[in-house]
Amino acid sequence: MTVSLEDIQALEDLESLEVYAQDWHLANKAGQWVQFRFNRCQRTLEEPYQRQMAERGFVRINVLKLRQGGITTWATAHGTHHVMTRRATGLTLAHEDKLPGVWLSRCRTWRDQTVCRPTATTTQRNELAFAGLGSRYYVGSAAGGFPGMGDTIGFLHLSEVGSWDKSPVMIDPDNVLFDLGPAIPTGSVRGGTVIIRESTGKIKGDWWHRQWTAGKDDADEFENIFLPWFLQEEYRLDDEAGEVRGLGEYESELVRWARSSFDIELDHAQLAWRRHGIRQSPYLGNVDEWACRYPAYEEEAFLAPGLAIYTPEMSRKARATQREPIWRGNVLATVCAPSDAQFEPNASGEMTVWEWPDSNLHYVLGADCQWGRKQTSDWDCLFVECLENGKLCAKVRGHWPMPVWARIIAAVGHKYNKCPVAPERNAQAGSAADGVLPALLGNTDTWRYPNVWVRTHEATIRPRVEDYGWYTDHVTKATAISFSQQQTLHDAFDWCDEQTIDQMGTIIRHEDGGFGSPEGSHDDDWMARLITASVAHHQRGVTELYSEPVPMGVPWRTQDERMRDLAEGNDYD
Repeated sequence: MTVSLEDIQALEDLESLEVYAQDWHLANKAGQWVQFRFNRCQRTLEEPYQRQMAERGFVRINVLKLRQGGITTWATAHGTHHVMTRRATGLTLAHEDKLPGVWLSRCRTWRDQTVCRPTATTTQRNELAFAGLGSRYYVGSAAGGFPGMGDTIGFLHLSEVGSWDKSPVMIDPDNVLFDLGPAIPTGSVRGGTVIIRESTGKIKGDWWHRQWTAGKDDADEFENIFLPWFLQEEYRLDDEAGEVRGLGEYESELVRWARSSFDIELDHAQLAWRRHGIRQSPYLGNVDEWACRYPAYEEEAFLAPGLAIYTPEMSRKARATQREPIWRGNVLATVCAPSDAQFEPNASGEMTVWEWPDSNLHYVLGADCQWGRKQTSDWDCLFVECLENGKLCAKVRGHWPMPVWARIIAAVGHKYNKCPVAPERNAQAGSAADGVLPALLGNTDTWRYPNVWVRTHEATIRPRVEDYGWYTDHVTKATAISFSQQQTLHDAFDWCDEQTIDQMGTIIRHEDGGFGSPEGSHDDDWMARLITASVAHHQRGVTELYSEPVPMGVPWRTQDERMRDLAEGNDYD
């Protein structure tokens, strides 16, 4: 039965796809014709989709997914629903030429199965159109071009976008989006629009990985949604469940992760499916390759290009140290001496704080220093670490001229008990007349920082200019990397910061033997973290660390014993 736009808009639950599509059917993996109903993966996506539309009036979603989870089906169903219930143009782009025809045929079937539907019109082979609404839905391919360029796009779905810049497609997604950009409403007119980008993971540092990383920023309009393999109900082998007689360390942790983060109790049939899949072709025991297609953790979804220097286990352990900050803001240090700097709260500020300074404790500050203030250049970044507990306390990241960056380093150093500050002294930062170290040493302004770190204990007696700061060469960098690897494996390295953990997972050994991020990516946060950790490790050997005094008449107790006594009412403190 065909109806007008007004009739459609009068229907109850118009915005509910599942209600509107109650008569839709599709073929399942066994070839059976079944009613369209959300599976667990699709329902996980539906909540943020509806929430964004209700709260913001538009939808922007990045989906990092498992294979064969029904995500493309969910997205094309939304595209069909979108153009059947409003005057809009929708566009789905596949990564292969053979897919648009298959997907569009399924959309036409759904159209015909809808009881109350708008009047359709004769269409081209790559579109679904409705004359009464003036709406249409195109399905094209990034590999073979796409239609609809003359229309305003209200619904955009980019499928397997992580494969677009890989063989055999080899299309730069930015070029496609540059062409599409003028057709997509932005700003105040984006109400009612939808953009869904979905893909399995591919390579750390590639286009899709950069978009996923950007989606973690609160300022980015896209919301990230990760779908692990165990959300898919079909991924289980009940007949092999009895062969799972014991769990390894990874599987035990996986069971805890699924329970705590997704409220799913993994059973032996699901673990049997995982073990079976890893053994089969094309993986043949390659756990990392299998996990990239069927990730349980976000870190597993992207493989490092070349030879990764941090293993997936190290990445998982690093992610376990991630914490939310207690404060964000800006350092106001350009119009006064750094010792008098102000720290102004700002939800999008350059400074992140996890712990404010304690007058009893000791700290160090390590900084990576770049040249210039362009947003496309590398970043200035510093971290503050506490010597007593090894925890990260603060981070600052941004683009500044070097004299300003020196003031910010000094201001944060003063804040944290005038701690030793160790900026990287390479190139311009150490030798230029307006570099960071000359400013900290009082050569360019009316102030001087009182505690610039000196690299060797012997040099502290009468240091030369070149002894100040952290010097990066192939030896010191390799040593810092090795230290971070070993400490991470032993759960003794506090990575803490999400952005730094993301970078850490992309670091590779280059063909020339050096270490760093892939081309087009940044590693400044990671390098600043290594500098800070290395300097802190050195300083612990020459600093009398604070230990909490034991009350008179009370025997020495461990922290666990002290907490137990407090819980039992034996408050010796």
